[in-house]
Amino acid sequence: MPLITISQDYGSHGYYVAQRVAQELQLELHDDETLRQAAVKMGVEKENLDALKEQVPGFFDRLMGYKPDVYLNVLQSVVYTMASKNNGVIVGHGSQLLLKDFGCALHIRIITPADKRIRYFIEEKGLDEEVATKLVQEKDQEFKNFFRYAFNMDINDPLLYDLVLNTDKIGIETLISHIIQLAQSNDISECSIDALAIMKCRALEMKIREKLIQSDVTTKGIKIKVTEPGNILIHGVVYDEVEQQRIRVVLDTIAELDDARVNIAVAPKDG
Repeated sequence: MPLITISQDYGSHGYYVAQRVAQELQLELHDDETLRQAAVKMGVEKENLDALKEQVPGFFDRLMGYKPDVYLNVLQSVVYTMASKNNGVIVGHGSQLLLKDFGCALHIRIITPADKRIRYFIEEKGLDEEVATKLVQEKDQEFKNFFRYAFNMDINDPLLYDLVLNTDKIGIETLISHIIQLAQSNDISECSIDALAIMKCRALEMKIREKLIQSDVTTKGIKIKVTEPGNILIHGVVYDEVEQQRIRVVLDTIAELDDARVNIAVAPKDG
C-alpha cells in the first residue's frame, strides 16, 4: 500500500476525506496531533513544535531569536520520519513536495470554490457572512504564504499533485472512492527498501541540522552526508574550537546515530 498525501483548500473537507481514506485502507493517519507526538519522541524541543503549524513565523518570533532554519528542518525531519514507516496518509505539512520524487507516494489535492466554502461556514457552522468570508480568505492566504516561505513554491501548482479533485463537481463519497481505487491500482507501487532508506537518511540529516543550529553552530560551511540510516559523514569549516566541540556534543545526543565520521576544521585567524 502506498503513501498518500492529502492537502486541501481550507473548508473543503479534506481532513474528513483523509480520515475516511485511512480508515478504509487501514492506514495510519498522520495529522497535526500525530506529527507533534512524533516530533516530541524525536527529541524536538517544545518551543520548536510551532514548526508544524504551517504558518510563517511572525515578526516577534524572529525578533526573539526564532531561527527559520530550525523551523524548516523540524518540519522536514518529522515528515520524512513518518513517511519512512512505509505507508499511511499524511495531511498537509508540505508532504506533497517533500515526497514528490518518490514514486510510491500518491499526492492528492482537494479544492472547492471559495464561495462554496464560505457558504459551508455560514450554513453548517453558524458564522455570519462577513466572518466566514474573512476566515476563508485569511486561511487561504496563510497556507499560500507558508508554502511560499517554506518551499518557494505555489501550493496550488497542479504539477505537485497526481490528482486534483473539486468537491463542487464531485461528491465526497465518490471522491473518497476514486482515491481508494487509485491507491489500490497497479499504477501506485509500495515504497521500496531503497526509497524508505532515503527517507530515513533525509530525516536524520534534517534532525542533525536542527540540533546544530539550536546549539549555535554556524552550518553554512558544513556538509552533512547520511551514507545510510544511522551512518553519517560530516565535514567542513567552523569559526573556532568552541563550535567544533559543540558539533561533537550534538552528535552524541542523537540516538539514531550508529557511526559518525567527523572532519571539521577551524578556519585560520586573520593576520
